[in-house]
Amino acid sequence: MVYYAQNMELEVISRVFHGSVNDVDVCRDRLSASGTLYTLLAVHDRECARKLLTVIEDSQRSGESSCLLQFSQNETMLFLFPYREERKFSSFAAGQMTSPEAGEAICINLVMECLSTSLPWPLLYLVLEQDCVQIAKDNTVYFTMILDLKDLEPARTERNCVSSCARLLLDLLAGPVAGGGRRRRKKLKSFELIRKKMGKNAYTGFPELYQDIKLTALPQVKPSLKSRFRIFWRNNRDRLFRILLVLCILLAVAAAVVLISQLIFGDVPLLRLFRHTFDVIGTENLHQGGRL
Repeated sequence: MVYYAQNMELEVISRVFHGSVNDVDVCRDRLSASGTLYTLLAVHDRECARKLLTVIEDSQRSGESSCLLQFSQNETMLFLFPYREERKFSSFAAGQMTSPEAGEAICINLVMECLSTSLPWPLLYLVLEQDCVQIAKDNTVYFTMILDLKDLEPARTERNCVSSCARLLLDLLAGPVAGGGRRRRKKLKSFELIRKKMGKNAYTGFPELYQDIKLTALPQVKPSLKSRFRIFWRNNRDRLFRILLVLCILLAVAAAVVLISQLIFGDVPLLRLFRHTFDVIGTENLHQGGRL
């Protein structure tokens, strides 16, 4: 399928979600030489399309729009967003939490992304609730727009979003540390403070959540030599294995050459480089100081 809008021919290369009110496709602009990918929300329910238009147009959170383009084709309302590859926070964040300090740093990155995104609150709420939070290998956090819009509610506010975000932080901080840790997660001041405030429904905005984590976060400490070696080995073991394999092959080839040379010539020419070749010149033996 191809969608046409503003000098773009958006060819659908994969459908990543099909729902009762909308679909989500990954598209490529056929007129672009760079092959840039986009996420396209195709809304085929009129009431849902009206809600989404209202949410985007009424959003005053940022000077830039979160939606790159809005257009319609036939009976479908289409909303174009940047594409980012999925690397789900729910699947990878716990494994990248190599220490309590690292876990709190990941939490700060998530809150900062919520503070800086231009998504309106109702869409951000769906992102947080529908497992559309992603984490890169360097622990930076970003969002994808593979959303089921049947639960879109224009009345969602920042308070709803910060509560949803806080639940994600508690799930992360309450889990085990990858590779072992020095402290139990239940003793983290950040975890206890967030848990207590969540119990009272005290959070009204992301700045409050950010301040609570920053004020109670453990100081960043330099990892031990053992931890650094473990991280280095985990990140480079495939490369080291390939290097070791190449070295073994080269050694095997060299051994075969030496064996064949010994069998054919009774000598290994290469080893002559390491002999004292000038000890004997003609009939003179320089090492013994006399004639042969």
